[in-house]
Amino acid sequence: MPDRDELAEATDKILEEMLGPFVCIDGLEKETDENKVSGIVFELYKEAATVVNLVAHLLDEATSAKGGWPRNQAICAGLMVRITKFMVVVTQLSAKGDRSEVVMALSRCIMESAINLEFLVHKNEDRFYDQFVKLSLGPERELYDLIQRNVAARNGQTWPIEGRMLKRIDDLCRVSGVKIEDIDRKPGDWGGGVRERLKSLGKEDSYVSMQRTPSHAVHGTWVDLYNNHLEYNDKTGTYVPEPRFSWIDARALGPIAVLVLDAVRPYLDRFFSDASSFRTLRARLDDVQRRLLIADDIHEQLYAKSWQKAP
Repeated sequence: MPDRDELAEATDKILEEMLGPFVCIDGLEKETDENKVSGIVFELYKEAATVVNLVAHLLDEATSAKGGWPRNQAICAGLMVRITKFMVVVTQLSAKGDRSEVVMALSRCIMESAINLEFLVHKNEDRFYDQFVKLSLGPERELYDLIQRNVAARNGQTWPIEGRMLKRIDDLCRVSGVKIEDIDRKPGDWGGGVRERLKSLGKEDSYVSMQRTPSHAVHGTWVDLYNNHLEYNDKTGTYVPEPRFSWIDARALGPIAVLVLDAVRPYLDRFFSDASSFRTLRARLDDVQRRLLIADDIHEQLYAKSWQKAP
């Protein structure tokens, strides 16, 4: 029977194989080509996504014996699965080099999920998990009421599509442990809103850069149209379509990956606190974040120089 240290060593070996090779940044500080630095950040972003994916699938002995996580931990793991999927798509789009507008919208989704993950793990209170679940069901309550009104107007006749929607709502409520009648129709936000969630994490100053500004790309505001989808003629004061995509560089990837790893590390510490378990995964998480920060800083210095030289 292997002892605890032998099991930890065997786990480390398996995790090393699953994580794959390190992205080397040796000598990167001497690089003068912005695009090459962005290429390294792109590879680091992929490495970070691999780390997140592995953490999202971790089960300790207790949860493995039960066949899965309890609800609260499942919410956190689900957020990481969502983040991983979006990061995979970002890498696919970034490989084309010029899909910045779409990547920005996806990154906004990634950032909000990372904020929610870090907040829930940081607070570690059932009431916030309950809020997350109940407030998510607000649209389903409105849909439920609409269907009930329509059915009543037809003297109790339910259309097949309505029956399917009602069953879906019933299934959601059943696994959520709530009754649809107990859900507020327009509940607002949970945890006080994104700004308050960031404030509780000591990151309130990041609200504008992490939520407000990226929201342009999600909602298609005037700022987004002007910056990305229209070309302005300063002489005539008129606009024409801009069908070309914008170029993606390290600025669209590095900071997002760092933010995600910021949220994943507390999850590891909260749910897998045994220092001897998953030590390789912890070390890789910390190290890829360190390399991302270094590479991002190098790119910023190069970009600042090129920007100053621009006419």
